[in-house]
Amino acid sequence: MGKRKKVKKKKTKVLPWFSPEEEGLLNSFLENLKDTDLTNIKDQIPSPQFAQALLERVPSDPETIDLILAVRDAFDQKNVRKAVKKTIYRLRQRGISVPEMESRKAIPSILRAPESVEPSAYLGPIDGTGSRGVLIIIPQIPKGVDVGIGAVNYEEGIVYFLYGKYSKKQAKEVNDLFFDQSRNAVEASLSHAATILEKAYKKDEGGLGESSEGYLRLRPWILDNLSLLDHPVIYDLIPPQSISEEILTDSKLDKLLGHELMETWIIDPERIEPTMGEILKAEDSPILVSEEQKTSRINEIKEKTIAELYPYSKRQLMKDSLEEMAYLFYKLDDEEYARLCLLAASSMDEKDSPLRINPFLKALTERSIDYYMGMTEEIAKSEEREDDLSPSIIIP
Repeated sequence: MGKRKKVKKKKTKVLPWFSPEEEGLLNSFLENLKDTDLTNIKDQIPSPQFAQALLERVPSDPETIDLILAVRDAFDQKNVRKAVKKTIYRLRQRGISVPEMESRKAIPSILRAPESVEPSAYLGPIDGTGSRGVLIIIPQIPKGVDVGIGAVNYEEGIVYFLYGKYSKKQAKEVNDLFFDQSRNAVEASLSHAATILEKAYKKDEGGLGESSEGYLRLRPWILDNLSLLDHPVIYDLIPPQSISEEILTDSKLDKLLGHELMETWIIDPERIEPTMGEILKAEDSPILVSEEQKTSRINEIKEKTIAELYPYSKRQLMKDSLEEMAYLFYKLDDEEYARLCLLAASSMDEKDSPLRINPFLKALTERSIDYYMGMTEEIAKSEEREDDLSPSIIIP
């Protein structure tokens, strides 16, 4: 017969010795874990030995994670650190996700944003078509990053939006792509970015296509975790009453539209082309003899164009765009241009009259006409030069 194997006796876990009073305090602590104030946890735990015993007796429940991490941060003693590791290991063995053991003070961000493991968002400038880039970053624990990247148009809705889980390396590549396409993008709150996306989504909710598929996957998280804004966030930074006494002069308009971020703010050529045709007819009209008559007729054409291109609904879209540009300028530390944008935005609520056409829309219309007229002249001059340089045909 073979020798019987000796059964190894399990070592009995020896906990620190407690007095009846300490044992009662520990039991009371364990019974009221949900009501524990974690902000002053060290004041509630009488000793490192008590902390060790507490950790070894806490139930394997996700609700205990914050307590475990709070005790870890409050005590540096070796026995407590060891108990923390064992407790976290026990939770993970039961399939409970626990943050990494490294200090939560700073996990290096993979993006250009300030170091943080919190979700973040970025908004690009608005171009002349009313489009802008949007980036949302949601780090996942213990690894991976959920990223939503796309573009919205204030008139048409979501242009495109991609959403998915990425590795840190892939997320960095997506981040770099966004900042290459949306230069001068600024950080915004998640609620701000979500409000922009939700408004764009509702522009074309009835005819959703591939452009909105990514957002539809992110939308449940947004609606469950964020509160959408009920007013433009720029007014939390620059109160509207602070600009109520200011006047939007021609020089201020020239300055605003002269900024490099406003260079693309030009009316679409298809929308302005009929106006240009009418202006050319007025300039060549044999009926309008004097320059005064021609100028008066051209001003009438421009006023009619503004009324047709910018009814109330379009003016409100322009107002939204200007308020968002004001926020972007403010975040770029250029409050002067932010205030100019708000002045232009406030003018959208004013009604036109025979004596005063909206100054911003007038400046934008005249700028667009001048731009396309200049392009037409350049093309005509270029064609003339090509004709002059063409070699003559010599017939023998």
